[in-house]
Amino acid sequence: MLTKPIIGITGNEREMSDIPGYYYDSVSRHISEGVKNAGGLPVILPISEAESAKAYVEMIDKLIISGGQNVLPSYYGEEKIIESDDYSLARDIFEFALVDEALKQNKPIFAICRGMQLVNVALGGTLNQSIDNHYQEPYIGFAHYLNVEKGSFLEGFISGDFRINSLHRQSVKLLAEGLIVSARDPRDGTVEAYESRTEQCIIGVQWHPELMLHQIENQTLFGYFVNET
Repeated sequence: MLTKPIIGITGNEREMSDIPGYYYDSVSRHISEGVKNAGGLPVILPISEAESAKAYVEMIDKLIISGGQNVLPSYYGEEKIIESDDYSLARDIFEFALVDEALKQNKPIFAICRGMQLVNVALGGTLNQSIDNHYQEPYIGFAHYLNVEKGSFLEGFISGDFRINSLHRQSVKLLAEGLIVSARDPRDGTVEAYESRTEQCIIGVQWHPELMLHQIENQTLFGYFVNET
């Protein structure tokens, strides 16, 4: 019997609504569904101290950095210029450590939304702290089309009429040197996906594919990461 790849998924934390001061680990169940549908075994990695990152990465085959808060701008050399408290220093510290370990251990990385931004920063890139027209309401449904770059990893399974959701208020500004653009928003050129230039597999998407698994392209994206990287 073939062994299923173990896919680590970074978790977030939420305060219990009925018990103030108590928290639970959380992550979108749909990411786990995407992994399971593709034949992988999802394992949630709760926010932990940086020193535990090495052990966590050793126990998994591949790493997904999930969505969530903004990345603290101090990590890319800027002061905060927006009115927001949607940050988590503890999560930033842990996930930067996970990315560092995944690179050292040559484990593939799939970065989603916040994750795409964090990995770009981890590799030396920067972010736009505030952008317009990229946070859709209502949350469910499509926001815009996608322009896929020729020769990118997405070209094999995403066509020109593919539409995505858009749930982000920040975006990639300076792309890290080790990455190349895989897709852009045709409206304003915003980087919507990237991939690594090297043999180290890193893929990132700015949309939330886990919320649209009914689209074969989004489930194929999970299948690509679980089975082909």
